[in-house]
Amino acid sequence: MSQTRTKEDDPLKVALKAAKGVSIHNGSLRLQFKLPGQLRHTRKSLGYPPNLDNIGLAIDRLRNIKEDIANGLFKYDEEKFWSTHFPTNARNPGSPITVEACLKSYIEENDSVLSDSIREKLNTALNWLSHYRLASKPLGHLTKTVLKDLRKKSVQGNSKTKFAGCTVTTVNEYSSTLRRVLDYAVEEGHLKENPMRLVPQLKKDDLNLEYYDRYVKPFTVDELDCLLATIHVPSVRQMVKFLAWTGLRHGELKALAWEDVDLENKRITVKYNLTRKGKLKPPKTKSGYRVVELLPAALAVLEEMKDETAALPPVTDKIHYKYGKFDIVERRRVFLGRANQPYKRPELTTAPKQWEKWLREADVPYRAAYQLRHTYASRMLTAGCNEAWLASQMGHANTNMIATIYGKWIPEDNPDYIAQLARKLGQDYCQ
Repeated sequence: MSQTRTKEDDPLKVALKAAKGVSIHNGSLRLQFKLPGQLRHTRKSLGYPPNLDNIGLAIDRLRNIKEDIANGLFKYDEEKFWSTHFPTNARNPGSPITVEACLKSYIEENDSVLSDSIREKLNTALNWLSHYRLASKPLGHLTKTVLKDLRKKSVQGNSKTKFAGCTVTTVNEYSSTLRRVLDYAVEEGHLKENPMRLVPQLKKDDLNLEYYDRYVKPFTVDELDCLLATIHVPSVRQMVKFLAWTGLRHGELKALAWEDVDLENKRITVKYNLTRKGKLKPPKTKSGYRVVELLPAALAVLEEMKDETAALPPVTDKIHYKYGKFDIVERRRVFLGRANQPYKRPELTTAPKQWEKWLREADVPYRAAYQLRHTYASRMLTAGCNEAWLASQMGHANTNMIATIYGKWIPEDNPDYIAQLARKLGQDYCQ
């Protein structure tokens, strides 16, 4: 009777296990070694498909690399070191590495420290370059002229495709992401200088004159009341109310646990954020880790939620940190999904078109759920809130974002404002 082969019997797996410093990454063999003066290992792809013969070649290559490092070749002639061992992926300027390969190499090198949002931006930048058929070009093809033309094409005209007719802000974001990759290319020796740093700024789009009306649309008191009366899912209704009166990000709200709540002192501590990949991570910045003072409307939500979720048993959460570090903690989430399970996605609702349907039924003009954060900031500013205090509440290091992004005057919430100003100035309107 024939015996079933186990994974341990797979010759390829056995050979890889024995080949220390050799692994498979993205379908090809990769070497890992440490360069003089560096704490982290360097990882370089050979471009060889994984088979027994190529594993043998990889072992020999790695042995030669280590010998040359030990003999001082890297220290005294770095260019020769790279061209000898990686002739098709050399670090010398003008190497044939493609734009896409460089971007993927950047992701690979920084894998342990990239946030989910930065990964998405990198993928979007790659799609942007692919759309204009630049991803497959040699890295040296990205000259100042090419990049200027790329940005011009992306921003011109009305949007007919994903990467045309973009706003200046959007193109600048794509450019910023590409700039960091090209900085990496300079560090690696693929380029002598970063061409993106030679590209002049685009002139401001005059569409920005309508920015607040087009993109910042806080809910008025009446709109929010109508929306809350329409939402038929109790847990979502509570989350909407809490977001509108705290300014939390959606991921921060869904990561909130009773261990972060101080009802006696009317405050919460924002410690973690739920990413789109379903991971709990600390805030991206020090200012993101913060204490939020609660308004009565937000406090009332927590008092209601206390009866529903505070007494439930804690769940085991894995907190993800940079460099692959993590912590295991027991936490009781404040807001829970079906069957009292923690949410796995930061979106307010993942049901297709559900948010749009609620707005339509409430007779409220469409805007994204993220406008609830704008609503909080705008309401607070309308009430005369100090901008520095508001910035700390929302997790910003300074007030720049408050004035330019979140804050918009809501005249419907204070129609008698000019009369109030007149009285403060000792004036009054004739009756």
